[in-house]
Amino acid sequence: MVFETVPEIDVLIATGIWLHSQGWSLESISQARGQGINIYEETQKLRTKFSEAQVPNRNLSFNSSGPDIVARKDPELWKIECKGLGTGTPQTLRNNFDRTLSSTVSYYDQKSNLRIGLAMPRNPTYLSLIRNRIPQALREAISLWILLYNSKDYTIDTYEPNIPV
Repeated sequence: MVFETVPEIDVLIATGIWLHSQGWSLESISQARGQGINIYEETQKLRTKFSEAQVPNRNLSFNSSGPDIVARKDPELWKIECKGLGTGTPQTLRNNFDRTLSSTVSYYDQKSNLRIGLAMPRNPTYLSLIRNRIPQALREAISLWILLYNSKDYTIDTYEPNIPV
């Protein structure tokens, strides 16, 4: 089965815009790096899209590691890991999913006033992995939100920790 590829930067941008629409202030961004990624072009794209959506980004810090997005609405803090969708085999997608989930869970570093999130494209493979590899009890225990990116309309569907995907 072949799926449309979705660059991680698109998921990150849509998630940042959604957070802003919900009253959250973006504090930091950690963009994907690696083969085939032009970080300068992606940063320009991010700033342009945020400006178009009136998301303040002048004081936004860019980091080389850590959560892809950190946002705040006092006293709460969001830490979100974003994942795109490449052209890999089902095994590669599962390995990437597992690494992304591991990174997301590692951001659970305080018991109160913290939300962690996993943002990724709405895709049958990812939906199956979410349903089969993330127990509902875990999502509720660590306040893990699932944020699904719709590439057709550039929106985010959210699933609170107590809502099954």
